[in-house]
Amino acid sequence: MKRVFSILIFVATAFSSHATEHRFYADEGKGTDYSTQGVICTIQSHTNDNVETVTVTLKNCRHTPFQPYKAGIQLGIDTYMDRYPDWNNKYFPTLMVCEPRHFYGYLQSPSGKVKAVASADPIASWSLEYNLGYQDPAPHWFMGHRIKSLRLDLLAALPLPSHHPQNLWQLMPNEERTWSIKIIDIGDSSDFEAVVSRECNIPMLHMETTSVSPDSEFIFEVYGVDPSATVGGRPVSLKKTGNHWQAGFSASVPGIYDIEVTDGDKTTHGNINVRYPWHYTMKLARNAALRYKQKATSHVESWYGFHTAFLAARYFPCDSIDRKLNERFDRVFDCLFDSEGNQRKYEWRIQNVSSTIGMLVDRYEAYGNKTDLRRARLLADRFISSYQQENGAYKTGNTIYTSVIYPAKSILELADAEWEAGLKADARRHELSAKRAIDQLVESQGDFNTEGEITYEDGMVSCSALQIGMLALRQKDKTLRRHYTDAMLEILKGHDCLTQLRVPDGRRRGGTMRYWEAQYDVHMLPNMISSPHGWSAWRAYATYYAYLLTGEERWLKETFDAASSFASLIDHKSGKLRWAFVVDPQLNVRQIAAPDSSFTAETPSYGTPHPDVYGNLKFTIGEQYVDMISDWQTIVSSDNDVHEVFKFIAEAVIDKAYIVERADGTLGCYNCKTERNGKELRVIAAEPQICNLHVNLTNKYNVKFDGKITRL
Repeated sequence: MKRVFSILIFVATAFSSHATEHRFYADEGKGTDYSTQGVICTIQSHTNDNVETVTVTLKNCRHTPFQPYKAGIQLGIDTYMDRYPDWNNKYFPTLMVCEPRHFYGYLQSPSGKVKAVASADPIASWSLEYNLGYQDPAPHWFMGHRIKSLRLDLLAALPLPSHHPQNLWQLMPNEERTWSIKIIDIGDSSDFEAVVSRECNIPMLHMETTSVSPDSEFIFEVYGVDPSATVGGRPVSLKKTGNHWQAGFSASVPGIYDIEVTDGDKTTHGNINVRYPWHYTMKLARNAALRYKQKATSHVESWYGFHTAFLAARYFPCDSIDRKLNERFDRVFDCLFDSEGNQRKYEWRIQNVSSTIGMLVDRYEAYGNKTDLRRARLLADRFISSYQQENGAYKTGNTIYTSVIYPAKSILELADAEWEAGLKADARRHELSAKRAIDQLVESQGDFNTEGEITYEDGMVSCSALQIGMLALRQKDKTLRRHYTDAMLEILKGHDCLTQLRVPDGRRRGGTMRYWEAQYDVHMLPNMISSPHGWSAWRAYATYYAYLLTGEERWLKETFDAASSFASLIDHKSGKLRWAFVVDPQLNVRQIAAPDSSFTAETPSYGTPHPDVYGNLKFTIGEQYVDMISDWQTIVSSDNDVHEVFKFIAEAVIDKAYIVERADGTLGCYNCKTERNGKELRVIAAEPQICNLHVNLTNKYNVKFDGKITRL
């Protein structure tokens, strides 16, 4: 099949996201089309078996340079996810990477279909076209929750990340350029790197994991013809194994180490995350909970740092800072709730209540003050009586909120504390409520609800999976345990398309692909993929539970890679906490530039301010961390949602070590090292606070460990 388009570049940028043709676009970065008179684009498409080859030629026939902000093709792959079950066969742009002289990436559907997109020609950048959401207040628009199309920016203005081509920002008079782009249907995503390298003759990095503890060997693989590699600027030896090469590396100093692979005239990049100690991360995160103010607002994301405050106090008490954070919590709580457990405002945001229940439980477990447990019970009973429906769902208005953050998990956390405190009747009541809510999620079979615009939304999917997994772990009956486990795994399988599972970047692996949070969290527009973001932890809870339920090491690797990328949101040298990592390579953004002088951080504030209502600044960002604003912004800001990642770290890795025996008899060790002497296995914890060991062994060993041992 062959299609040829000869286009004088007068094509409008807006088009149906359901188009099957690849279309040209050009813009000047101001929301308007770029003047393209005298520039010709030709697009040819040829399909052979599972590979479509798209050839694009741009020619500047005028007497002046063609210098668009961005110009390229909008791929005719349907990315518009707007309804269940149709979205199961739509494609999410999961990974896109520009290298100096080539490009690769893939789109994946919830049903598991994968389309690789790759080119042996340099492509300047890539970008996404989003829908608009709603006006508040008119005429100011917040961005929507759907992706209309993926764009390959064949030309793009500088600045761009350093590994992008730096010379594709213009066409000179009479200059002509041609790009050959392959779209490849791949049966199994695990074949992605090998297939792309073979089809396009480009080097590809494959990293089974992207994180490692200090002094532990890290192995990565390279596909190519005759590659060489450096790590941290130093050459490493590549050994041919089958159809690829392998290299090993270890480092004693924590940090991010760059990988560079060269094969012929092509270079590809990645990096390894050598982890800092978890206790150091958690202490810095607690400091950040004080530095970046916890505020009483309409959004629980503004005071989410109290999770970190109380969890850190439980493991690493420090009176001077813990006292300040406790005093602040009391002030914030009194601003938000009355003596009967009712929210003073914004009652429909029921996640404010359920999340605060979790904070009270964390505080109780840190200090043992029964007042916190009583408050948590009061809020929980009010929550259940007000919002739980006949079918078990937690609902407000027309929206089921069971998948918004994770109210059932918060109720189960309370039940656990009540069991421990001997409050059996309360524990049974709350556990039954949570089970009813989770059963409704299972029965929904993927047709979940979320607040805001409906789409195949990262949070509603991952929060459903994690809560089902948490319930599965509580089942003593094997049939029920399998029932809930299977339901969770099916949801996680679909969620793969929203997760950075193949990116060779230890700063990003395990991050989930959110893209509408910046406007609320850090008062920045337009949409951008923030990954990892605080809510990326929701999937990580689910992978942690998946490991405990199945014993499959895949889930443990994903859990630790995610935890490592989450921890890197903190600059461990300065203690600075960043809100998220932005994946998009180039964005012209605008952000509120100053605090609202009519408020202080001690004054309750409500509603979501639109950045354009305030004075803002415009600047360019791309493939970088974005700073928090709660240290200076007085009004509602939701950037403290980043603390969800530290709540997850406290649950899954702060005091736990894991050993997995593989099929070849080798041991996978996480947060520990082992010494084997015949059938005796001595386990040495990586950090002093690690007192729990999960053992997953197929052979019989006499395990020695200074702490509690649990066998999976």
